[in-house]
Amino acid sequence: MSVRRLDSTKPIIEITWEGIVSPDQVEEVNAQVEKMAPQLGNSFDVLVNMIHMKAFPQDTKEKIVEHQKLLKDLGMKRASVAVGGAIAKMQLHRISKESEHQTEFQWETYDEALAFLLN
Repeated sequence: MSVRRLDSTKPIIEITWEGIVSPDQVEEVNAQVEKMAPQLGNSFDVLVNMIHMKAFPQDTKEKIVEHQKLLKDLGMKRASVAVGGAIAKMQLHRISKESEHQTEFQWETYDEALAFLLN
């Protein structure tokens, strides 16, 4: 799990989820994004790398719904997600519906997800 400002002329925050993601990791990401958002003028895109993530446990899924709502409140415009596994992809569809996140775009590879935000 990591969070960083992408080295780009556009305001993009990159979040990488790996393995089995815990609720504490989601909280840690939230805290880091809360610090970064004002530096980006509270208007940014998010690049999410889930290629090496297995799945969200039930307690983490609830935190991810809150996480997506928080990102929208902090100024997220679009999320471009590189999602590897079928289970993670299905979970993400469900989570996006619950958080009413309608500006999420999913891709098979990291390069496709990044290119979408840079173009």
